[in-house]
Amino acid sequence: MQPAQRVALAAAGELAAHLNGSGVLARPRVGQRVRPLPPVEGLDHRQRQAVKDLASAVVEVVLSLAGRRLALGEAETAVRREVHKRLMASPDLERTVAARMEAALPGLMNLERLAALAGEGISAPAPAALEPGETLLGSSPAFAKVVEDLSLVAGTDFPVLITGESGTGKELMARRLHRLSPRREGPLVVVNCAALPPNLLESELFGHEKGAFTGAEQARQGYVRQAAGGTLFLDEIGEAPPEVQVRLLRVLENRAVTPVGGSGEVPVDFRLVAATHRDLVGAAAKGGFNQALLYRIQVVPLDLPPLRERKEDLDLLMDYFLEQACGLARRRVSMSPETRELMKAHAWPGNLRELNHLVQRLVVLCRGEEITPAQLPPHLCGGQGDEARWLADLGPVEGIARARKAPLAGVLARWQDREMANQDLRAELDCSDSTAKNVLAALAKAGLAQANGKRGGRRYRIGRPSCA
Repeated sequence: MQPAQRVALAAAGELAAHLNGSGVLARPRVGQRVRPLPPVEGLDHRQRQAVKDLASAVVEVVLSLAGRRLALGEAETAVRREVHKRLMASPDLERTVAARMEAALPGLMNLERLAALAGEGISAPAPAALEPGETLLGSSPAFAKVVEDLSLVAGTDFPVLITGESGTGKELMARRLHRLSPRREGPLVVVNCAALPPNLLESELFGHEKGAFTGAEQARQGYVRQAAGGTLFLDEIGEAPPEVQVRLLRVLENRAVTPVGGSGEVPVDFRLVAATHRDLVGAAAKGGFNQALLYRIQVVPLDLPPLRERKEDLDLLMDYFLEQACGLARRRVSMSPETRELMKAHAWPGNLRELNHLVQRLVVLCRGEEITPAQLPPHLCGGQGDEARWLADLGPVEGIARARKAPLAGVLARWQDREMANQDLRAELDCSDSTAKNVLAALAKAGLAQANGKRGGRRYRIGRPSCA
């Protein structure tokens, strides 16, 4: 994990622990004793949210300073200036409360330590408690555009339709949208339309009156009314049956809901965010989804790219999931460069969910201190082409520098089942004659090449590797 990400995780974790009531340990100055800080008292929910927003602002400042090698005083001054500006401008905090928080925040987040981290770029431990949305990491152009569009629409009340393959983080995106919206004080009600039987989804969504159907022994409010003042997130809305689609359209148009078995409409105030992995435009054209409802729910579409289209983010995501898995497993392991290369060559059809679960499994089953290609499941080694398979076999080979193994894998894949001499490898790798000889000797010793002929005219037949 890069130092900038460690800084952000450390800052968010410290404040989260404090606001959750567990208190944090203030890092002492020289000569001071460590003492626990009690949670802030006297703040209502709205004010606590303002403090959380302030924490995000502080993290952004720290990230912007990270790596600039500022002096401690310069970095700390910049962070404190931003704290003061954000606190005084907050509409949710009275001036007296803001002043009290400004005085307390250096203890809550330890601004001196964060400033030092920003200036020096040193490591910081990842926290155990983070918001789910923190996994929405990445700087690839495709993902950055979605995040930018989300920030633009978050302050409005327009319906949003999030599309993307399974496992791309649609619910995480919906949660972030809610947290950034003016409705963040209200509830976020999550409903998976594919998880509820069609005959129950209607009453669960819109509620029902007592005696509306067999088994309705008491009235039920329904998810739509539970989301009043907040956000209703309908995941996999493409799986909702036609009758539910019609009723939802009526609710969106009238801003009122009629419970099943009821006769009167009940006004509702909520923001709708929906998600699907299906092509709803194509489904609507074929009559498989209500066309009018589609127009209502996709006022603002956000299309999450699959992981295979954001390869630039893989290192960051692997670091994040590795850090989280190590925390859960209470152990510390690293991931070898060869393993990373193989994982980056994978197509990740399960996207973030597949990557997260695989990293957790690798951490738990790792028998040493480093995850090697030999520990990867066969489909990550056998389905990515000869170059990836060669890279897997080169991982444990001694006598070859790590930095040379990735380009060497490409060379060996091209020379598969052919004979190679020293001068051939020297030209391919642009290396010295002695380096080429040592590499070929190491390959032969590892059983990845077979030497033929006498010294001076020796050639090596490149053997086909197999993934461990």
